[in-house]
Amino acid sequence: MDPTASIRKYGFRKWYERQLIESHAALVTCLLCGITLAALIEQISLIRLDMASLSLLGVALGAIALGGLSWRHYITVLERAERYGERSTCPQCRVYGRFEILTTGLDEMGPAARAVAPLEAAWIRVRCRSCGTEWRLPD
Repeated sequence: MDPTASIRKYGFRKWYERQLIESHAALVTCLLCGITLAALIEQISLIRLDMASLSLLGVALGAIALGGLSWRHYITVLERAERYGERSTCPQCRVYGRFEILTTGLDEMGPAARAVAPLEAAWIRVRCRSCGTEWRLPD
């Protein structure tokens, strides 16, 4: 789900909290894959390759793949949340995270362009609920 749809659905503060929880769950998954890989390396015997060693090697390769994907997901989600979080304070009245979404970069794209657009293209034009100031995030 693109960030703007999630922010509209949950509100900015809950969206931000969910992003942090999701990214740190991915970090925990990556760390558990690293621990699993370390334990498997001790058990794998490359001198005699039998079915047990080959199955452990397959699990080790799976842990490497899952750990790499988890790390990438952690970095991506955390960077997106921080990019939006840095600009979520109203420049006029300094209220944090209380805004309504007016338009987005994805709204202005056609359906075909929206399907292949990166989530970084999802800029948001917002209006403060307290003072009515409009600004764009991320900028």
